[in-house]
Amino acid sequence: MGRGKDKLFITQGEWSNTADDGGGMRFGGKDSRIQGKQDAAQSLAFDCCALSLKPFTTPLCTPDGYVFDAPNITEYVAEHHKHPFTDAKLEPADLIKLTYHQDANGSYVDPVTLKQFSEFTKIAANRRSGHVYLWSTLDEFNVKPGSWTDLVTGEPFERSDIIVLQDPAAPNRARKPAKRNERLERPRADAARPAAGKQRQPYNAAKHSKGLAAAALTSTAVAPVTANEPELIDEDEYMFARIKSKGYVRLATSLGDLNLELHCDRAPRTCFNFVKLARAGYYDGSKFHRSIRRFMIQGGDPTGTGRGGKSCWGAPFKDEVVAGKRLSHRERGVLSMANSGPDTNTSQFFITYAPARHLDGKHTVFGRVVGGLPVLAQMEAVPTDAADRPQTDIVISKATVFVDPYAEFAKRIERRAEHQRSQDALAQGKRRRTAAEEEQLENETTTWFGTKVRSQGSAHRTGDDTGDSGDGVGKYLKKTKLEIPASASSASTSKQPASGYKFGDFSNW
Repeated sequence: MGRGKDKLFITQGEWSNTADDGGGMRFGGKDSRIQGKQDAAQSLAFDCCALSLKPFTTPLCTPDGYVFDAPNITEYVAEHHKHPFTDAKLEPADLIKLTYHQDANGSYVDPVTLKQFSEFTKIAANRRSGHVYLWSTLDEFNVKPGSWTDLVTGEPFERSDIIVLQDPAAPNRARKPAKRNERLERPRADAARPAAGKQRQPYNAAKHSKGLAAAALTSTAVAPVTANEPELIDEDEYMFARIKSKGYVRLATSLGDLNLELHCDRAPRTCFNFVKLARAGYYDGSKFHRSIRRFMIQGGDPTGTGRGGKSCWGAPFKDEVVAGKRLSHRERGVLSMANSGPDTNTSQFFITYAPARHLDGKHTVFGRVVGGLPVLAQMEAVPTDAADRPQTDIVISKATVFVDPYAEFAKRIERRAEHQRSQDALAQGKRRRTAAEEEQLENETTTWFGTKVRSQGSAHRTGDDTGDSGDGVGKYLKKTKLEIPASASSASTSKQPASGYKFGDFSNW
């Protein structure tokens, strides 16, 4: 079977077609080696013009990586104002002048490492300077360390300024002249292809999706949706679930000051309403319109009638009386919400003069008096009329917020967003690391033995498709490389065991 040999199988060399010399029998199986040679023979050389197919003298390139000779491309673009292969709009000002470096033998080389270019090397150019490098050089000195300055001129540039001119891993991308039907279809395919990389989700994105893709699949009345989008949690609800600290407000009254501690961690919605109204000056100048001895004093109505008041949202909001987390009217000085029934909270509140446990479960307790109990006693001593209205006005002259957990949470969210934007700008090459960031990176990558730790999956790597995945352990784990100084490595050298096998004295037999 095959090669005139009397056997019922083919060898590995015959299966991979490495034994084929162009004549004789051909076998099935792996044909990638011969096909790769054919592709290499058919592809355009990196030093040739894509229009004339001849070696260029004054190279120019387009933003998508096609290289042309200046006389050929400038004349074509000036006449047609479009790309010769993709038919995209192209002007003479869009062409980029390239600077290739040569060695003493006239071969094109990388200006930093002096390695020669070939049809098997990945080549890229810097749009800003026009200098042409090996991709491995740019990846080692620009992309991985996040240093976005040209290696020859020192001119700053961005990650998007790197243009790939030749990629052996994708030989059909820009090295072969495109056929007419490919020229027409390529822009549509590129436009329909989703953007690479994982899109950063909003901070309040839920773990579940909106379900539009499933609805579109099972219902003809829903427009087709092919991508799941996460459901967005209401910003206030997201904040309320994460508030874990107390708030503090002072009410300056005509009889003295009352210092209030707000249970923002237990009744976040009610406390948020109270803090918002206090910051807006809603309570300034309002009166305590109802006072009952050995019971409570009520205020928070700007009209002073007991029938007015609005919440910060403009409408009544729900009670926050939850089983297991219920706060009780068990002592003097408890701050609670006044209402006209379930879920009718607005701006009015009351402070107890004595325990009132019969109100538990009906009114939301959201704070307590932590300073000014003598002032509260003076309020209770003020005489009232038949309608329980104080005969001497008790006025809230000013409500001052000292500790606002909600404002602090908003600042944390803004700092997190600013940090994410800064990291994205660093990864994209739009900014450089500051001195503090360089020092922090140095501390994080240096062990207490003085060795340098370099992780393959560092945070500043941009994740380009270089094809170099590094040494790996299994499928996902990456090895950690240690750069050990020569002095440390020499000091840690141990004796090598003696070669050969010895029986010894047989004492262990």
